[in-house]
Amino acid sequence: MNGYLEKVKYILPAFIIAAFGSVAGILVLRWLLSIQFEILVFREDIWEIWIPLIFPWIVILLWLRKRFTVLVFKKNSARGDGRFFFMLLSWITIFLMMAVSQNYLTTATGKLVTVKSAGEIPAREKARYYRMNNFYALTGLQGSYSDVRTRGKRNQFLDFSIYFVIPVSDGPGPDQNVPFTWFGIWYSKSVSNSLGDDEKETAYRSFYDECLADMKNYNFRAADHFERLPGSEKLNFFLKAVEVLTRQKPAPYLIVLEPVRESFDTRNGNKLAWIFGVFGIGLAVLLFSLIWPGYSPPGQKQQLKEDMQEKEGLADFFKYFIPQGTHVATSVILDLNILVFLAMIFSGISIVSPNAMELLQWGANRRMETAGGEWWRLFTSMFLHFGVQHLALNMYGLAIAAIFIEPKLGWKKFFILYIVSGLMAGLASIWWYPASVSAGASGAIFGLFGGILALVATNSYPAASKTVVFLLIGSYVAINLFMGLTMSGVDNAAHLGGLVSGAVIAIILVHASFFRSTRSKKAL
Repeated sequence: MNGYLEKVKYILPAFIIAAFGSVAGILVLRWLLSIQFEILVFREDIWEIWIPLIFPWIVILLWLRKRFTVLVFKKNSARGDGRFFFMLLSWITIFLMMAVSQNYLTTATGKLVTVKSAGEIPAREKARYYRMNNFYALTGLQGSYSDVRTRGKRNQFLDFSIYFVIPVSDGPGPDQNVPFTWFGIWYSKSVSNSLGDDEKETAYRSFYDECLADMKNYNFRAADHFERLPGSEKLNFFLKAVEVLTRQKPAPYLIVLEPVRESFDTRNGNKLAWIFGVFGIGLAVLLFSLIWPGYSPPGQKQQLKEDMQEKEGLADFFKYFIPQGTHVATSVILDLNILVFLAMIFSGISIVSPNAMELLQWGANRRMETAGGEWWRLFTSMFLHFGVQHLALNMYGLAIAAIFIEPKLGWKKFFILYIVSGLMAGLASIWWYPASVSAGASGAIFGLFGGILALVATNSYPAASKTVVFLLIGSYVAINLFMGLTMSGVDNAAHLGGLVSGAVIAIILVHASFFRSTRSKKAL
C-alpha cells in the first residue's frame, strides 16, 4: 500500500470529474440540441449506445490517462498493461453511467397526452406517449416487413424479425386514404445459421405463422398507453411495412405507436438510482485496485518522457487520416469509407448489422441489379459495409497492406490498383453468386495483398525482407481465405477475384514504369 493516500488524492478527483462531467455534458447537449430545440435529431440508439461507447475513450485518452502514469507496477509486468486496466475500468464505469442516464432522459422527458381518438394525434402537440379513449385497430388491413440478418463473431446465428403494422381509425370502417396513425408490433427469433436453406425457410415460415396467429388475437385495449416511436431503425422497418401494404412511400408525418402494457408511472424504473449505483461499484473497484501498484510522484523525468511518447503515438494515429507523405491514397480511402458509413448511420441504418435491402438502396452489388445496367454498383459497393465490425476489420487490413505497397507504387498507381482490383472483385462476386448481396472494401484490399505478393516475386523488395513480407502477408491472406470457407456470409469469390487481379495489375504497373524508364535512358 505504498503511497496509497497519495494515489487516491491524485486519481480520485479526476475519476469523479471525468465520470459525472461526461454524463452531465452529454445529457445537457442532447437535451438542448435534440429534445428542446430539435437542432440535431439523431436516432436514439446513437445517444443511448454509440455515444456512450465512444465518448468516454476521448475523455480517458486526452485527460484521465495522465493520472494513471503515477502508478508503478511490478518489473515482470508491463507498465502499460497495468495502466490499461485502470483505463478500461474507467471506460466501463463511464459507459454504463452514460447509457443508463441517456435512457433515463429518454423516458423522463417524454410527455403523456390523452386524446379522445386517434384522429386527434396529428393535430395535437407532439408527445412521446399517448392514451386514447376511442380507437379501432383495423386488423384486417395489417401489413408486415421481415428483416433477416446474421449475428455472432462467426455469423453463427440467423435472426428473424417481423414488423407488423395495423392502421388506426376513429371508426370501424376503413379510411379511403392512408391513415396518419398506425400501431406497430414486432417479433424476433434466432436460429442456427448452419441450417440448410430449406430448413431456414421452414423455420421462418413456422415463425411467421406463429406471429400472424398472435396478431389476430392481439388485445390493443389492454395497453396502458402507447409510445410514439422516434427516429430509429425500428421505426424504419415499420415504415417499410406500411410501404409494402400501401404500395407508396409513407408520408414524413406518419405516426407509429407501440402498445405499452406497463404503467406509465413505472417507465423510469430504477434508472436514476442505477446511475449512482454503477458509479459506486466502479469507484469501489478502483479504490480496491489502487492497493497493489506503487506510487511515483507526477513530476519525474521518466514519466514525462513516457507521456511525450504516448502523445506522439496518439498524434501519429490521427495524422494517418490526413493525406500526406507515403499514405496519401490510403488516407483518402480510409476517410471515404468512414464518411460513407457515418452517412448511412445518421440516415437510420443499423450501426451493427445493416440488412441486405438497406445496402442495396445505398449501392451494394447484386447480379440482378448490376448486370441489369447498374454497373456503377461495382464501384459504390466498395465503400459500403455490413456494420461497424466489418468496417473496422477492413480498415485494419487496408492499413496493413498500404504500409507495404503505397510507398512502392506511389499514390496514383496505388489508387489504380485499389479501384481496379475492387471492380474485378465485384465482377467475380456476381459471376459466382447469382443472388447474394455483396458490399465492402475487402475485395479491393485483397487486390492490394495480391499486388504485394506479386511484387515480392520481383525485385521491388530487398532480398533480405522478401521472406518476412511473404510470410506476413501470405499468412494473413491464407487465414482470411480459410475463414471465408468455414464461415457463412463471407464473399470468398470477391476475395479471390481481388487477389488474382491485384497481382496482375501490380505487375503491369511496375513493368510499365520499367519500360518507360528504359525508353528514357535510350533517348538520352
